[in-house]
Formats: sequence, structure tokens, C-alpha cells
Amino acid sequence: MSERKLGAAVLGAGWVAGEHIKGYLHNPHVELKALACPFREELDRKKADYGLDCDLVVGSAEALADRDDVDLVSICTISSQHAGQAIELARAGKHLLIEKPIATTLPDLRALRDAVHAAGVKTMAGFVVRFYELPRLIKKLVDDGAIGEIFYAGIDYWHDIHGPWKVRAEAAGNALLMGGCHAVDAIRWYLGAQNDVVEIHAYSAPPRWRHDFDYDPTFVVNLKFADGAVGRVATSLECNMPYVLNIELEGTRGTIRNDDFYDSTWPGLKTWVKLPVVKPDSPDVTHHPFPEELAYFVDCILEGVEPMIGIDDAYKTHEISLAAETSATEARPVTLPLAE
Repeated sequence: MSERKLGAAVLGAGWVAGEHIKGYLHNPHVELKALACPFREELDRKKADYGLDCDLVVGSAEALADRDDVDLVSICTISSQHAGQAIELARAGKHLLIEKPIATTLPDLRALRDAVHAAGVKTMAGFVVRFYELPRLIKKLVDDGAIGEIFYAGIDYWHDIHGPWKVRAEAAGNALLMGGCHAVDAIRWYLGAQNDVVEIHAYSAPPRWRHDFDYDPTFVVNLKFADGAVGRVATSLECNMPYVLNIELEGTRGTIRNDDFYDSTWPGLKTWVKLPVVKPDSPDVTHHPFPEELAYFVDCILEGVEPMIGIDDAYKTHEISLAAETSATEARPVTLPLAE
């Protein structure tokens, strides 16, 4: 690995930007060079919160594009701004860690993919769920064949997400892009990156009690995979409950249900075995693995390898999330990939 430190910048000044700031400040391979945001008061607040001595830049992507001391930019702005900012920074040769969603429209998604390919920069989507302990342990069990070949998967992302721009389709996209894409990404991760989703059929429901949503905050998406497996992703952004991420995987040898594991080949096993790790939705969670996510991406840059959630992988997750809206709106199944 190269001994050179990467110069990093964070674009945005909300909560998730703070998590990226903390991750970079504690990474020995990175020096935080700049924090950029259009609002000076937000920059000053972050400076006070984290004791920053980096540049505070009143501006957006264009203010970072020409900086020779910045190699890597975390994009942590409003969802609808991500693609345009990422395209500008990719053309300037910056490596990109883009918070989900990386785009909120299909034209923007395609333009971003093409810009990243043309620029040859390392790019990763911020699907932080992959870095929690339980999802990582489940992935290890799946890859080791512990439950055999998966023929059904179901993942729920239920999260009461609210805020002035988060309830607006123009800024947020749709419920899957705003949060449910974590579940779409996870189901693709467990079934295998090369096992593409070939067809979906989605249903959505309008808001029932949070009436400031101007899009349907609840989605159920049925998925068919290339190898014949089937799956289901469900998300609700107006649920009356704490955050929940349910993971269910049925295989030819055994089954995983969140932190419960069953292997039919174990002699005498009559019930579930509890996996001894903290679930992402547990009240015991005090640490969100943004530092681990950032450290992984920094290592990918320094080692010259493609990240596991690179632009082509992230494209497929976002394509499903966008196609689901078409399916629900037009009350029909949609075949993937979408025609270009």
C-alpha cells in the first residue's frame, strides 16, 4: 500500500457529513483538507463540533474541483444534488464516495456512470449497511455455503424518515432511493453480484398519517433473479416504530433470519442458533460503521483495486429502485436491465 496520505474533502454539512468527517479525522492514510457547504453558519458549526483546522469553503462541487490538494471527496448533500456534483468532480479527477442515492433519475444515473468510466476514478456508493457486524457475518456464512444455495430472500427497511426535503420527490427521488435502496443493495449482495435481477413487480402505498410526503412512502418489490431465485424488498418511511432491518435468507441447506441461524446438516439441531453479534437495528448500537466504510474505500484507492460497491454495482441497485416506481405506477412487471 502507498505511504502517501490522500487529501480528502467533505461536501455537505448535515449529520452524515459529520460521520464522514469523523472517519477521515481518525484515518492515518488521510488528511482532511476541506469542508464545503453553501452556508457559512453550518461550516462554523461543524468546525466547533469537531475542532476542524481544514479549509471551510462556502460553495459546492465547483469549489473543490480545481484543488490540487484534494484527491477524494465525500458527497453528503441533498439526494437530488449527488449526481451533478459527482459528475463535475469525476471530470476533475477526484475519487468519490457518494452517499446513497448516487442519483435520483435514470438519465442522471446513466450520465454519472458514463462520467466515472470516462474519468477512470474510483467511486463507491455509501451503502454503510454492508459494514455492520451482523450483515458482514451473514455474508461470510452465505459465501462459505453455510445455508447452501439461496432460493428465497426477503429484506425489510422500515425507518421513520422525515425532514423538509426528505418528503419531497424532487429532492429525495422515491422511498426506495431515500432509504429502501439499502435493502435492495443488501439482497443483491447476498444473492451474488453476478446473479442479476431480471424482473421486478412493485406495489406502493400513499401516505396514511404523515401527509406531507408528496410521494408514496411505502413500497413492496418482488424480484426474480437470473438463477431462478426470488426475493422481496419492502420499505416504509412513515412507520410507527423504531428502525428495523429484517434479513431472511432461505437456502438448500439452512436458513438465516436476522441473528437466528439454522443448518439442517447439524446432527440433533432442533432450533435456531443465535448469532452472537449486535444487529444494525438494535438499541444497543452506539457506533455506525462509517469509519470502517471510509477506511475500506481509502484502501481501495491506495491499493488500486475496484471497490465492492463501485459504480457498476451501484448502478444496478439504483436501476432496480427507479424501475420499481415505474412498475408500481403503471401496475405491471418490469424487465431488467432497462433499455438504453
